Amino acid sequence: MTDMLDPKACNAQLTGASCGGSCGGPNLGAFVHTTAFRTADVAALSAAICRYAEAHGVVTTEVPVSDEFASNTLLFQPQNGWTVVFWPDYFLGHDVAAALALSRELHVVASVVFVEDGRYWAHVLVENGAVVDRFCPHPGRVAQIAPAAAWRGEAALQAQKFGVPVADLAPYLRDLDAAAEAAKPPKPGFFARFFAPEPPPFAAGPAFPDDEYDLDDYDVFVDFWRRAGIHWPADMELATPAYSWRFADDYAEKLPK
Repeated sequence: MTDMLDPKACNAQLTGASCGGSCGGPNLGAFVHTTAFRTADVAALSAAICRYAEAHGVVTTEVPVSDEFASNTLLFQPQNGWTVVFWPDYFLGHDVAAALALSRELHVVASVVFVEDGRYWAHVLVENGAVVDRFCPHPGRVAQIAPAAAWRGEAALQAQKFGVPVADLAPYLRDLDAAAEAAKPPKPGFFARFFAPEPPPFAAGPAFPDDEYDLDDYDVFVDFWRRAGIHWPADMELATPAYSWRFADDYAEKLPK
């Protein structure tokens, strides 16, 4: 079985930097910006990305995959009718804006996933230029993007758009902040507080027994995507993407958010 790329190690694996003791564990400072487009026409998607960048005055250049990976935009060979795109690091906001524009042009569904500074993962489902659903297990942490109530996720809607059973997705759409609060034991009386044992830390566990990641691990989006029918690229696929582009250095100022 082909080893899958661990998003926790993305920055270190792809840039050649040392990851110290953080690999394989909680990795504060990690940034992941990736989008799956429901299309098997990777050439058309690649051309649309270049047109999108150039329409905003951003030059795109074809580059080797090994050349400063974290600054590149990679498109992988389609699998199961989906094409996965890796955006550059620190692409927050730009990723959803690009998915909206590209899904409108290509008339497709797009599944946007981002991890910001290792603090949470979030999912935005887009179709034909409109946001149709949002989810984050820590909705308060993304309130600056949209109100916390907008990040609850609708399993039935997502299942319909992905074409999978609701039961396959619903266990992932859990508000972990609310779950942790509900799991707290009632406060003991005044004197009992001095002798009561410390309650165990909240542990969400996996959505399904055969998942690779627990729900409170931001990498769980890989399991979520798998249930939705989207393939997260394997290590060996990184060396041979279908396309590898680099936006000019001024993309952060020119591309919309």
